[in-house]
Amino acid sequence: MPKRKKGGGESMEMESGGGMRWLLTYADLITLLLALFVILFAMASSNPVQKIAIMAQFRRVFGPIEGSPALLTAQGANNGDHYKIIPGEPEEGGPGGPKKPTAPSEKGKNIEGELRQKLQFQIGANKVSIRKEARGLVISLLTDKVLFDLGDTRLKPEMKGVLNNIAEVLQHHPDKQIAVEGHTDDLAIQSAKVPSNWELSALRATSVVKYFVTNEGMDPSRFSAAGYAEYQPLVPNISEANRRINRRVDIIILKLD
Repeated sequence: MPKRKKGGGESMEMESGGGMRWLLTYADLITLLLALFVILFAMASSNPVQKIAIMAQFRRVFGPIEGSPALLTAQGANNGDHYKIIPGEPEEGGPGGPKKPTAPSEKGKNIEGELRQKLQFQIGANKVSIRKEARGLVISLLTDKVLFDLGDTRLKPEMKGVLNNIAEVLQHHPDKQIAVEGHTDDLAIQSAKVPSNWELSALRATSVVKYFVTNEGMDPSRFSAAGYAEYQPLVPNISEANRRINRRVDIIILKLD
């Protein structure tokens, strides 16, 4: 009778156990993918307000730690306390280009610094906020009984001084293009003059552009105006405090370089 080799069964058992370990990693990957697709499906089937709430939760979990230098104290996020700054993308070196990523220009820094100095009182009173986005520098002017009366499209006289200060800074940088955007909350307007939030937001944006061009003598080719009604809120329209933040006119100094 042939002799049985000692230890043969034990080695096969170890090889079998080691060879099956990849299933654990595979199972973890499939579980994570399933969770991702469930989240994507939930976002696709949600209404705009729910989508914003879901995105805010993602930013809270995966975004910068609150209070870090990556956050600018202003209005935004869920509770209207912060805006998330999106850092600018540096230029990469290449043939005929810079060998190292270029730092933000001093000229760009001066625009924000000048605006903050000119508008420091209004910023402190939460009537104006300034934040950075990938498209450029955004100056948000609250419209709720600040820039306009409720449901009106005529500029309030006391806010014209704010626009004068903004125009003074913009005139120092004549190469910059300016987009002006009107926004409202989700409450339907009840007015014979303005039939919907679309007209209200668009007319408020054009009122600001018209003031810059007519009263400040700025080049009209630098400006564009748009109204977004209630469809681009900064925060969910779930409270009067949040709705007040969403009722705004944004002046964007576009980043074209």
